[in-house]
Amino acid sequence: MSFNCKIEEMNLLGNGITKIDGCVVFCLGAVDGDTVTIDIKEEKKNFKIADVLSVVSPSPHRIQPDCPVFDKCGGCDLRHISYEHETEVKKAGVENALRKIGKGLIPVSQIITSSPEQYRNKAVFRFSDEAFGFSEGKSDTIVSAEHCRIVPEIFIRIASFTRDHFTPSLSSVSYLFLRKNSSETEISVILGTRGEDLDILSYAKALTNAFPSVSGVLTKKGEHPEDGKEPTLVFGKDHITESFLGLTLKVSPSSFFQVNHDAAEKLCKKAAEYAFSGEGTFGADLYCGTGIFAMTLASMNPDAFITGVEINPYAVRDAKENAVANGLTNVGFFEGDSADFAKSTYGSIDFIIIDPPRAGCSDKMIKELLRLKPQRIVYVSCDPQTLARDLKKLCESKYDIADVTACDLFPRTKHVESIVCLTRKTN
Repeated sequence: MSFNCKIEEMNLLGNGITKIDGCVVFCLGAVDGDTVTIDIKEEKKNFKIADVLSVVSPSPHRIQPDCPVFDKCGGCDLRHISYEHETEVKKAGVENALRKIGKGLIPVSQIITSSPEQYRNKAVFRFSDEAFGFSEGKSDTIVSAEHCRIVPEIFIRIASFTRDHFTPSLSSVSYLFLRKNSSETEISVILGTRGEDLDILSYAKALTNAFPSVSGVLTKKGEHPEDGKEPTLVFGKDHITESFLGLTLKVSPSSFFQVNHDAAEKLCKKAAEYAFSGEGTFGADLYCGTGIFAMTLASMNPDAFITGVEINPYAVRDAKENAVANGLTNVGFFEGDSADFAKSTYGSIDFIIIDPPRAGCSDKMIKELLRLKPQRIVYVSCDPQTLARDLKKLCESKYDIADVTACDLFPRTKHVESIVCLTRKTN
């Protein structure tokens, strides 16, 4: 049965929300402000899911997607609305998630934005006989990336070159991993393989001849570039050199680094503002990755001392080398579980920055934060739902929310980063 309805809201997945007979209906691909004809395709206990049969009257926020495979790729979720409205949707998405804390509206004071075009400094391409590009959803179908708007144009050309070079042996290539620095003067390449029959050295020489900014070619067997295994260097350097807020950083392909350089710099500045918003200079950066937050804080405040903890040994290695290279003597890094942070430090802690994975903090981590009771906790999150869950636990006990900032690290996608400043209750 079809219905005509007005779309009242929109979620981060790029779907419109309406109500029919008091039941919430998620309308796939609809935009708030649309009047649409829908067909209910699935009924759940507390909501329904509908396909949009036609747009009777389009929302003023709706635009024509500028990617020919937007409806197939799945990489972008919000390319059918203006970027200005996307930031509003993401801000509202964070606020809606935080309502679960039970304290009513907790406003997002600002949303940090960046260019929505060609912002990714990392991409993973896969290949088929017909195309190079990205996997459609969780399937093995490859969607062409030739017109992708969020990766640099040079990535498209390198992927095209790689496909042509290995044709007709593409079945032996599992993926192409690319990472560049912000000036695009250095690009790391990892070629994933399924067999022994590829002459990767000749490929590396041909590639670096065609693209002088390719600074290193590495290889690794397997289907996934981030499987925890170290790749083997074939040609050139095993890292890129990146400039970040005045720091010069060595970034290995196996280490985590934010994919949006410009937005990440703004995010780090906001985190530092929160961290140094009160008294005290002893801090910790938990789940620190390559130590971006820790080194940024240490460089901004020479009187501070920051301890970074990370479980990935390659990231810790890079962090230690980068601290030495930048002359930072007021920061130290340790390999281990961030929930065991107390084993890596001594004395009281004034502030802690946590940037956990999408699953959020473990119960062990929450208990450790409450035991250490720093004056301020700066919580950086890539998932508003797990953020809300963890904040509720912290706020039920010893903390209040002082401020919330959203950061659009991944424009045109459903993902949004949040930064929350928590202050310890005085009573």
